[in-house]
Amino acid sequence: MALAGFLTFGSLTEGNVLNNFPPDNVMVNIARLCFGLNMLTTLPLEAFVCREVMATYWFPDQHFSMPFHLLSTTILITSAMILSLLTCDLGIVFELIGATSACVLAYILPPLCYIKLSTRSWKTIPAIVCAVFGVLVMVISLFQIMSKIYRQHGGAAKTC
Repeated sequence: MALAGFLTFGSLTEGNVLNNFPPDNVMVNIARLCFGLNMLTTLPLEAFVCREVMATYWFPDQHFSMPFHLLSTTILITSAMILSLLTCDLGIVFELIGATSACVLAYILPPLCYIKLSTRSWKTIPAIVCAVFGVLVMVISLFQIMSKIYRQHGGAAKTC
């Protein structure tokens, strides 16, 4: 979808490709509705995974607790809502997610797993180099994104 948006709109492509289309286009509005329904139906599943990971990590011995369930769900949904209300440009959110999660999944976690599972020898040096490279790419990417945000908005938060 990103490639099609770039081929259609070139350098004028916005973070959300649907924003490049006119607001009165029926087909684009149907796509916007479907996108909204997709977000509405996937949020509970994503909240479930996040909540379970938090519970397993921070409270490994605790069994199901309705107060914890309600509190953690409320915090997750509220933080997602606040982020969505404060963010006008999805492109920046995608860049931040890509800079962090893509680097971790592609360059940092696999070599760390290899290092953890293998015996210490010279064979782990390439894995260490790969993990360090991933950390450097992540830090440089985050720095570039933050400097881009600062240049575009002059350090002030942009209101929608």
